[in-house]
Amino acid sequence: METREGTGSPWSVDVMEGSGSRVAVLGDTIKHFPAGHLSAFDISAANVSKEDIQVHIVSPAKRPVSYQLTENGENVYRVAFVTTEVGSYVVDVAVAGQKVQGSPFIAKAYDAGLIRVSDVPNGVVGQPCQFRVDASQAGEGQLEISINDGEVPNHVQVLGGGRCLVSFTPDTAKVHTIDIKFNGETVRGCPFVCRVADTSRVSLTLRHLELIPVDKPAAFNISVDGGGSAELTVTVRTPSHTTLPVRVSGSVRAGFMAEFTPVEVGAHTIIVNYNESAVSGTPFTCKVYDAAKVGVSHLPRGAIGKSLQFIVDASEAGEGNLEISISAAGRNIPTQVHPQGSARFAVSFVPLEAIDHSINISFNKEPVQGSPFVAKVQADPNRIVVSGQSLAATAVGKTSFFTISNVTGSVEDVEVSVEGRTRKHQRAY
Repeated sequence: METREGTGSPWSVDVMEGSGSRVAVLGDTIKHFPAGHLSAFDISAANVSKEDIQVHIVSPAKRPVSYQLTENGENVYRVAFVTTEVGSYVVDVAVAGQKVQGSPFIAKAYDAGLIRVSDVPNGVVGQPCQFRVDASQAGEGQLEISINDGEVPNHVQVLGGGRCLVSFTPDTAKVHTIDIKFNGETVRGCPFVCRVADTSRVSLTLRHLELIPVDKPAAFNISVDGGGSAELTVTVRTPSHTTLPVRVSGSVRAGFMAEFTPVEVGAHTIIVNYNESAVSGTPFTCKVYDAAKVGVSHLPRGAIGKSLQFIVDASEAGEGNLEISISAAGRNIPTQVHPQGSARFAVSFVPLEAIDHSINISFNKEPVQGSPFVAKVQADPNRIVVSGQSLAATAVGKTSFFTISNVTGSVEDVEVSVEGRTRKHQRAY
């Protein structure tokens, strides 16, 4: 298969000379011809009769092909035949029992109706547009491709096996027509149409939709520069491969707003088309979450000085940021969070006072269901308990204190040692 842009000249046929008489085989058919159509070539031979001409045509399947031999003027005889099979035919021509020079000839049949062109997509100004042409079943020949009557250059990449990839880059926003010919015959379906839009006129605001809550309306703005008509379509695809209803309101002058409400957790795909072409920045993926699906295990009753642990499960809540803070009497308590895999976390802390501890848990800044939780902390009657916020942190230059409870005996039996950065010990009795 040869490919080029524009029209080409037909193949020429050589003049042959036989023994005793000057003989010429005329016409393109002796080189190539269309299958499924009446084809013919002429034999010019002086001083011979019709009975002196013998022709044998053999198909690619090795079957003889019938033909008709008629007079077509003085000393000219026409051989006409019809075939349906694509491929190489062997044509043997003899005059008065003598083969003409060059016989047998190889004539190749083609069928432009077997050319297949992939769906031609809509294009975008300044971006390559591609489609495929499959001539693998059409036989040998020349493929001619013209876009907008040759105004738009195109590039043909041969893929092998009679297939090629055609690409062009439109520079104006208008309908582009594609004409394809094979051996001079127009391919079925021509002209093909590529609608080209200038999507650089369209701008979107989507960044705020990276994380959005389920069951709440989400919206974004679309602006189109300049006047003229604008055919906008907005599609939102869910994780379950369905599409959500989208309401688009506004105008070219005032701008457009698209609004939808996600109903399931997971990645949603937003696609915006302008005049049937995808706008830059889409498809855009927004992640939908549900803070109500964050689960918190039962909180056990805590004891001073002993680690208290519970589980937070965000595996069904979607993607996002989990925040956990624990406080007692308005003071923050150091907290340990240990990932368990699959968005499950073990949370632990050590209470220092026998008071209720408040546990605040939020997911993407939204409080989870039941937050704030309350952890009950009690003192162990069989142990001396030391409690107070100053055991964790205290300010320089200010009086600090903590409490010692469940002490048997007198104050003289208590010894306290406080060690600072200077390694100095202070004792109180």
